[in-house]
Amino acid sequence: MKKSIFNFKWLREHLSVKIAFSIFLLQLVTCLAFAASGYLSQQNLSDKLLEQFDKRLQTEIQIAASKLADIPGSDKELTSTEDPNYRIIKKELESIKASHSLENIYILSGSQNNERILVLSDVPEDFGTPYPFTEEMREAVSSGKTMLSPIYEDEYGTHKSVFVPLSNEKGERYGILGIDLDASVVPDTAAVSQYTTIIISLIVLVIGTVMGIFFGRFVTNPLRKLMDAADKIALGDMQAQIGVRSKDEIGKLAVSFGVMIQNLKSLIQQVTNSSALIAETSVHLRQSVNETANSAQQVADSTNRMNDGINDIVESVSRSNYNISDIDTEIKDVTDGMTNIQHITSQVHSESDQGQQLVESTLRQMDVIKQAMLHSREAAAALGDRSQEISEIISIISEISNQTNLLALNASIEAARVGELGRGFAVVAGEVKKLAAQSAQAALSVSELISSTQANSQLVIERIAEGNDAVEQGHSLITGTYENFKGIYSGVTVFSEHAAQIRQALVKVDDSFGDITGAMQQISGITQEQAAGTEQVAAAAQQQSASMQEISAAIEQLSALSVDLQQSVKHFKIA
Repeated sequence: MKKSIFNFKWLREHLSVKIAFSIFLLQLVTCLAFAASGYLSQQNLSDKLLEQFDKRLQTEIQIAASKLADIPGSDKELTSTEDPNYRIIKKELESIKASHSLENIYILSGSQNNERILVLSDVPEDFGTPYPFTEEMREAVSSGKTMLSPIYEDEYGTHKSVFVPLSNEKGERYGILGIDLDASVVPDTAAVSQYTTIIISLIVLVIGTVMGIFFGRFVTNPLRKLMDAADKIALGDMQAQIGVRSKDEIGKLAVSFGVMIQNLKSLIQQVTNSSALIAETSVHLRQSVNETANSAQQVADSTNRMNDGINDIVESVSRSNYNISDIDTEIKDVTDGMTNIQHITSQVHSESDQGQQLVESTLRQMDVIKQAMLHSREAAAALGDRSQEISEIISIISEISNQTNLLALNASIEAARVGELGRGFAVVAGEVKKLAAQSAQAALSVSELISSTQANSQLVIERIAEGNDAVEQGHSLITGTYENFKGIYSGVTVFSEHAAQIRQALVKVDDSFGDITGAMQQISGITQEQAAGTEQVAAAAQQQSASMQEISAAIEQLSALSVDLQQSVKHFKIA
């Protein structure tokens, strides 16, 4: 059973065997049809021969019966060889046999239940020889009709006989007159016909099988060469050569297959070059994004430090504002009453010294904020330049993605032209197209992130410019405040020596402190607004850093896609 299954599988997998087997089956069917036709013809011939035998036997038996009836006393049953009619009848029967080429002619008797020969041509001492009757003989005697026997064989050969009943003078049927003919020609003719049919069928079957094997190999040899080349290409060896030079359909298929190989070589080379360019561009883009991310982080750190400084300024200005309000109250009290002037002078001296220190601290902090704003402005400008470079790189990636998509479309068209043989390459073209679509999507996402980053960078630059202007203005105001505090400190120092001028000085101080209060309130509002601006800058910088991380992730994905693309075409050998 296993061997049968194996042979059937082998038959399915070899086209030459299929062709040879098909021709063998056709020859077998033809031989069977020829054998059936020969058998029917032989049967028809045998029937015709038997029909002729039957007609001849009936004719011969009628002639013999007629001649026997013309012999006087032939209506009496012979009793012995001494009977006068014995020799006459035997001579007549032998004459009939010789003239009509009969095998045997005889008279048999079945009277008194003794079946025996009375006369048998060409046989001496024939009278009385026992001879059992056949069914046809008994039927002829009992029915009184002429009976024909089928063809039968005995030790003397193959025969066919006819029997006619004989009656005595009383009308009693006592025996038969019989004739035998040699019927060996009928089975011999049938045997020769059968042997001839079998031999011709075997010769046709053998010749057809040999021709089927030769024709199968002749047809399948070019296909086998083409299949070997296809197997090598399926394993990635694009250097396979197709040694088919015929001009039939298989030759045309080989030419189309060669054109497909050349197109696939060009496609794979283009895909390899594109993937290498994508990988190289991804490396450069990754470096640019890392530098941009570092710059954004520096901007965020600087902005956070600037925000902390501005908060300190706001707190210092708020404390200064409260202190100046207290000083103004004290000066008014001094103006209203000079009784506690010494105590108030000491207090004013102390408060003035503290205010001067606060203003000095504020001035130094404003210098720090100014430097931080300058650095932030430079970092924001650098961030804008990096964003522009990334936009140019994204444009290159988009062009590469479009080219890859076009190449995938061309590959699908070429694979569709060759039908079933190009299915494997259609799958590769589909994967390339999918990679191109993913690359285009990644490039679009990166482009959107870069656009958002550029907008945020511009907002940062504008905010930093506004903060820088506000810092410059605050620096000027703090400088004036510092100078005022120096005057206050000097005035308080000589206050005790110039008691006469204290009223006028206090009036001036009161006026100056009114201006200082307004300026401090203005400074407080500006610094609070600056603090809010720096918080926005910090948030924008953090958002830009997150965007850079997303861009980096997209670049990693693009790099992985290029690696996958290189791995997909790596096993192909094109040179």
